[in-house]
Amino acid sequence: MASPKVAIAGASGNLGPSIVQELLAAGLEVTALTRQDSNKTFDERVKVSAVDYDSPESLQSALQGQDVVVDARAIVPSESTIRLIDAAIAAGVTRFIPSEFGTDTLNPRSAELPVFANKVASRQYLEQVAQSSPLSYSLLFTGPFLDFGLRTGFLVNLAGPVAELYGGGDRRVSSTTLQGIGRAVVGIVRNLEATKNAALYISEADVTQKQLIELSGKKLETKVVATEELERIGRAELSKPEPNRGIVAVNLIRRALFGEGFGSLFEEQNLANELLGLKRLTEEELRELVVKFSTTA
Repeated sequence: MASPKVAIAGASGNLGPSIVQELLAAGLEVTALTRQDSNKTFDERVKVSAVDYDSPESLQSALQGQDVVVDARAIVPSESTIRLIDAAIAAGVTRFIPSEFGTDTLNPRSAELPVFANKVASRQYLEQVAQSSPLSYSLLFTGPFLDFGLRTGFLVNLAGPVAELYGGGDRRVSSTTLQGIGRAVVGIVRNLEATKNAALYISEADVTQKQLIELSGKKLETKVVATEELERIGRAELSKPEPNRGIVAVNLIRRALFGEGFGSLFEEQNLANELLGLKRLTEEELRELVVKFSTTA
């Protein structure tokens, strides 16, 4: 059987390049869906298909002959994702991997946060159409992007002078690097039957904010911030006539990661690491990663 052909939306975003890189390394044929006005460049092995995300016909044409669609776009309206799903069905695609990368939106407390509303609506639609079409799905829950979260200070501010500890800094959170997520996507493509209509959880390292600060070797002043306050700030911003979506997203996602009962620590028995070919980071590998980004923070 020929290797599956993979089309990826959001190939040039924060996560997309790592997925593309790992797909290419696995010898898979990759098509990057780009906006028609995009000037992004890719590895010469990547086929680039400019699309109009508002046009079902444009999307369907671009997806002809593809086996798997990966949606690696950041937060987008559910209507856009649903349009991509419908185009995949019309084009004969058999597997859709939605942009679930991150928090477990199957957790009821996480699902009710407004920041995840589009993901939840898209996932529910995907589950519905999978019952009456040849299209199946794989939901990949990765926790926060470990290296990205360190580099940007999203997980913990290692640049200082003050590091905020959400909920006290002792909440253990499952996390995965960008490269690890790319490898897991390859694992799904290589194991389509075993990952059919499945929720898949992966983690390279379960970490706390205090642990990350300790591994960095830095002596930072810390300030405890209640995660309930993060949610209050996020919802208050959302209620404004013209909310700052960045403020909403940052605060509500941190609430889901560091608040109690949001499912941010994946249970060991539920991990699909072995199936998808992903290893846990050793303590030394984790330390090296933290030190690398703490010196550039």
